[in-house]
Amino acid sequence: MEGVLLLCVAAVMVPTLFVAGLHDVPNSIAIPVRTRALTARVAARLAAVFNAIGVLLALPIGLHLFAWFDFPAFDAQLTLIVVFSALATVLGWNIVTYFRGMPTSTTHVLLAGLLGGALAAAIFSDVGSAEILALPWLTPLMILLVSPLVAFGTAYLMVFLAVRLARGEDTEDVNRFSRVAQSLTVGLTSLGTGLQQGQRFLLVLLIALGAAGVSDPSAWLPAASVVMALVIGAGCLNGGWRIGHVLGHRLVAIDPLRGMVSTTTTSGLLFIGSLLLSLPLSTSLTAASAIIGSGSNQRFATVNFRQFRRIVGYWAATPVVGVLGGAAVTALLAAVLV
Repeated sequence: MEGVLLLCVAAVMVPTLFVAGLHDVPNSIAIPVRTRALTARVAARLAAVFNAIGVLLALPIGLHLFAWFDFPAFDAQLTLIVVFSALATVLGWNIVTYFRGMPTSTTHVLLAGLLGGALAAAIFSDVGSAEILALPWLTPLMILLVSPLVAFGTAYLMVFLAVRLARGEDTEDVNRFSRVAQSLTVGLTSLGTGLQQGQRFLLVLLIALGAAGVSDPSAWLPAASVVMALVIGAGCLNGGWRIGHVLGHRLVAIDPLRGMVSTTTTSGLLFIGSLLLSLPLSTSLTAASAIIGSGSNQRFATVNFRQFRRIVGYWAATPVVGVLGGAAVTALLAAVLV
């Protein structure tokens, strides 16, 4: 049965990776395309390449970045059921939010799905819910709350510096420099996104392989990272334009200078959070908040607050959907199979 469940995990992981790439690529390319720093086709290809490179680098850089997460000691079948349920929840929620154009966090729905699945699995095992809740779930929750505020505040303040530096310069020169900088941040943000996605999904796969009794599961990770890089890259090639249209056109009115501020803020915080602080930072939350922060620091009102409230609503719903979805699917499968 463990072998069948492992195949089910692999089968749901492939479309989950594709949709994750489709979901995350607008975070790096929406503003550069909006400000005409890059064409849509070039931006999507550039993002796909650097996302794939980031996934490939996730393994040699090390899964120790997520060493704070210790999965509960369920039996093999329950562990695989929880992993499958979490991935299925991620896939379903990302599809729903993509078609609604909402930039939600794959990281948080994945962790919430694992939490919900683990709590449901506790009913069918000797592992207590107190033991599960004692794991550091608070860390991603605090990041979910704090990271948008940090991104907004950083971008808002950086506009003052950018405007001061550009004062007295020719407008065309400033716009040209801003577009070049945005083009560079497409690669940087995509690389950081790929690093984080690679770490998350390789960790999930490692848990599944270990539960299935695969001998030396870490030996499978290099080949798995190549497959993940190709699938996520393929998702990125599609551009994620439903979300990109919201971020680039329906959220704020933004010029090249402020576009540069938003994209550099996103890439900077992404690397600080993921590499220096080892935190599960969400690219979606960071990018959208940086766009709002830089776009709102203007003399005239630019933020579409109706759209902003919709996005915040989906952000708040994401962990709730993750916990409930992971718990429901786990309880259903465990009742039938265990």
